[in-house]
Amino acid sequence: MVSIGLVAAAVAGCGDVAEPDASVQSSALRISFNDFVSKGEVTYPAGGGAAPLVVLVGGSGPEDLNADDASEGASSRGHLFADISSSLARQGFAALRYNKHYVNGLGDVDPRFATDLTMTQLVDDVRSAVRAVANDPRIDSRRVYLFGWSEGTTVVAAAAQGMPNLRGVIVQGAVGVPWRDGLIAQWERVVRPYLRDFAVAGSVGAAELSRAWRGDGGVVVHELVSVLADDIGSEQSGLNPAFDIDGNGRIDIDNELRTAAVKFVDEQLTGGIFRLYGALTALPDVAAQAAALRDIPFLTLHGDNDSNVSVDAAVRIDKALADNGSRDHTLHIYPRSGHSLSEAADPRHDPLGPIQPLPLADLGRWLRDHER
Repeated sequence: MVSIGLVAAAVAGCGDVAEPDASVQSSALRISFNDFVSKGEVTYPAGGGAAPLVVLVGGSGPEDLNADDASEGASSRGHLFADISSSLARQGFAALRYNKHYVNGLGDVDPRFATDLTMTQLVDDVRSAVRAVANDPRIDSRRVYLFGWSEGTTVVAAAAQGMPNLRGVIVQGAVGVPWRDGLIAQWERVVRPYLRDFAVAGSVGAAELSRAWRGDGGVVVHELVSVLADDIGSEQSGLNPAFDIDGNGRIDIDNELRTAAVKFVDEQLTGGIFRLYGALTALPDVAAQAAALRDIPFLTLHGDNDSNVSVDAAVRIDKALADNGSRDHTLHIYPRSGHSLSEAADPRHDPLGPIQPLPLADLGRWLRDHER
């Protein structure tokens, strides 16, 4: 399953969790989400008083509290939220992160995740998480910030509206365009350009797709290329007939692939793997929520080589805030950086690896500025 901010089976080779730091402490907690109890963790500065709280809300798919993919057989995306939490604690802030609704832990996802989860639940979960730590003496619950990654950016934008004691919203890899547009754009700006390096006379067959799948493409490429063939990577691999429209054993990149990709996205939005983002159930993209966010300090972090969401989406959000009268909105764009703000040479080779130091420093600086 792939979406804006989602790959349900990320590639191996991402970074490891940072070594223990004596200046950072943490404690586990359990958060009731009505029909589900989530495991969470609070990270906070050692030896300090009550610290401002940053609530971390993850992206698409069955993510655990570290923003890693928890589906069976998946491997790390880079422990994004573990790294952010540790960095925040070293800079004087508490951080709360938790397993997504219906996620028990790595390799343990409740089947209801695929059938029952709604985006309204995800918004309610943010508020439940804040309430769960309201009486923690290490946290100043009068000073709360929401941080969303990818899908989570639409969730925090919705949860922020009317939330008491909210000091600001931070979004990374934000969904700043309508869901359908963003999903189609992944094929247009990432997959099709990548496949050109493997194509013969403008088309690919099973052999070329197998080589592309084994190639050095990033997570979005790896996942979407796998949709194009059955049993990709095996000797029995054959083209997915939905993409081989004329049945000649080849997929023309400029014609068949473009047409079939749009149909694939539309089908998945109407009840398939993208059902959350269908017209009847999806939250509006962040730019579309700008009017309700104009009085909330807002920080946008985005990599210019983000494979999941084009940097144009971040610019669109910042402009929408300005157009709606926001006086406190900041946009940071990071060169050669991908969706997780790890290094990425281009959108085709975005590994969703560990976040780089500069965004962490910029995040801490913005938070400190808003605590003055």
